[in-house]
Amino acid sequence: MTDFLTYEWEWMGKPAAFRVDMQYWELLPVLDYHHLLYACCAPRDQTAGAFTHAEAHRATQLPAQIAGQFAGRIIYVGSVTLDAMAQHYYYTADAKLVNDFSALCRSEKKLRIGCGHGLEPKFVTYYRFLFPDDAKLQSVENAAFIKSLRLPPAACALVRRVNLNFSFLNEQTRSLFLSQVPDLGMVTSHIFASGSKTHPCCATVTGFCALLLPELNRYTARAIRVAAKMDGILERVTLGE
Repeated sequence: MTDFLTYEWEWMGKPAAFRVDMQYWELLPVLDYHHLLYACCAPRDQTAGAFTHAEAHRATQLPAQIAGQFAGRIIYVGSVTLDAMAQHYYYTADAKLVNDFSALCRSEKKLRIGCGHGLEPKFVTYYRFLFPDDAKLQSVENAAFIKSLRLPPAACALVRRVNLNFSFLNEQTRSLFLSQVPDLGMVTSHIFASGSKTHPCCATVTGFCALLLPELNRYTARAIRVAAKMDGILERVTLGE
């Protein structure tokens, strides 16, 4: 059984598609799969700025092929894809599998593949890179929000007033967050209470942002990461008037 989540985020200064198997959030600590393996796929043409259609298809097939080749000895946990690169990540308990993994990568004919490995007793690549924090997870909601507006691309590029509704455990943590809102380039527009039993103290903060996904992701991430220090939760994104 798998539980893949795909979200968009920036990697190496470029928009990238992240794909992560969420089931391993709880499973990895009880597995003895401490050896990280990765395969980095690129077009055969080293000057190409993107995969061809056939290469892109092959790059998406590779994880299943590798998992099948080493069934029972390897787990596939996720990938990151750019226009001209797809990097797939695996964990194994078998250090001897590294050589077989490398040989399989070298045998690939349709793509250029580089591979590597490392010891990760705390699964840093999975937990700190692939698995989304609150800011990255919000990118999924941001994409759905932009789509729901049904705006033409040119209209999405316009800078607009965007509201963020946050909720907090108590008035003290809310006040602490609001004291830092000006540093985010935003202003407090509304303070109110909700019926929530856990996060009843709410606030709406407002700033300006284009409705392009990378820009909206950066905009919400700034506020989410400050609010998270006070156990604050972003509840909703809306357009300002």
